[in-house]
Amino acid sequence: MQQEEYKVIVSPDKMEAVIHFSSVDSVAEQVLLDLLKDEGITFGIKEEVIRMLVEEPPLTEMEVLVAKGIEPVDGENGRIVFDKPMTMEVDQEEKASFRDIIAIPSVSKGDRIARIEPHTSGVPGKNVFGDAVQQKPGKTPNLRAGKNTIYDEKEAGFYAEIDGQLSYKDRSIQVQPLFEVRGDLDLHTGNLDFIGSIAIRGNVPTGYKVKAAGDITVYGMVEAAELSAGGSVHISDGVSGLGKARVTAGEDVRIGYINQAVVEAGQDLFVENSALHSQCVAHRSVYCQKGNIIGGTTSAGNRVEAQSIGNRMHTPTGIYIGVNKKVEEKQMKLNQTLKAKMEQKEKLLQIGKSLERKRLKQGKLSAEERITSLRQRSSLENNEEEIYELAEQMKSMNSSIGNLDDAYIKAVKNIHAFTNVGFGKYVLRVDVDHTDVHMILDSGEIVIKANR
Repeated sequence: MQQEEYKVIVSPDKMEAVIHFSSVDSVAEQVLLDLLKDEGITFGIKEEVIRMLVEEPPLTEMEVLVAKGIEPVDGENGRIVFDKPMTMEVDQEEKASFRDIIAIPSVSKGDRIARIEPHTSGVPGKNVFGDAVQQKPGKTPNLRAGKNTIYDEKEAGFYAEIDGQLSYKDRSIQVQPLFEVRGDLDLHTGNLDFIGSIAIRGNVPTGYKVKAAGDITVYGMVEAAELSAGGSVHISDGVSGLGKARVTAGEDVRIGYINQAVVEAGQDLFVENSALHSQCVAHRSVYCQKGNIIGGTTSAGNRVEAQSIGNRMHTPTGIYIGVNKKVEEKQMKLNQTLKAKMEQKEKLLQIGKSLERKRLKQGKLSAEERITSLRQRSSLENNEEEIYELAEQMKSMNSSIGNLDDAYIKAVKNIHAFTNVGFGKYVLRVDVDHTDVHMILDSGEIVIKANR
């Protein structure tokens, strides 16, 4: 066989070598190996193919692959693995109300938000000439620590620096301390529950619930809804609650007006205009200096100031210092219920004793008496459980707020008749109208004095 009867052809990428055969009668193994060596082909030689050619020489013109390199394995890109969900969808099983529409993605200070899984370098290949073929290494994700987050290179993790809403945009992770609703609360947003602060640039209609670990700001009015903040609550217009609204804050409440609502502030309550027919509680002070307090009860830890208290129609109005009247009234109702339950228990015990005496005297009870005995034991067991629960409720309740040191109630204009005033356990009913006065507790007596 002559060399011109076959020749070596290498692919452009140098990853494959073939021998082009003309019609030949025989093939010598060493001749082929020497030919490949002369061409510089040293890697990936398919020796089993060469032996096959020796055993069965090509009878027609053809090309046979005799060497093949190893393709490089490119590296895999790194990826971002989020520890916290980014979706706002609410799990159907967790929905407590049809108004539970979104779940704000939230993180706490110090939480790991995400981590970066590193890219891989890949594995180089080799062509038929024995030269290395470089692979493409994977890429590191293009992600940076944005507002209120930090990246720990050692841990390859992103961490929250504050409590707030988690967001991911423009290739950065951010934590926003404020969740904002641009308009009225409606079924597009539903109820809100957030670890940070919430701002609603509209109204909160009837039936909605807003809860925030931080502050809540409403740039409109609140209807018969529930607002609860760990920080302060600010309502620009006011609350028209229809007797169903409830606003609670761990710190201050600042509000335009209050009408038929329950409002409780962990510190101070500021009412720009009037508080009407509502239950208001401030663990420090209530300030209603431009408006009136009419109807309902207002409780404060230390002081209450208003333009006027009560009205000319003598609507019953209660102002109490040092005691949460709402809690006190609940304690009184629980006491009454507990007393009734104790009386019921005594009657059941007497029935049980009477049945036991009958059993001892007769030797056994009749069928009807046995049924009565079973009912007595069941009722007594239920009664004792109810007494225990009532006692536990009362144990956890404390109606005292603030203290009576330097406490006062002040009316810039009038305190009207039919206003009940209390300083701790001391209570006074105002029987006539008074103008420009304040009230203090002096030696166990509530004293009315003219303002200076």
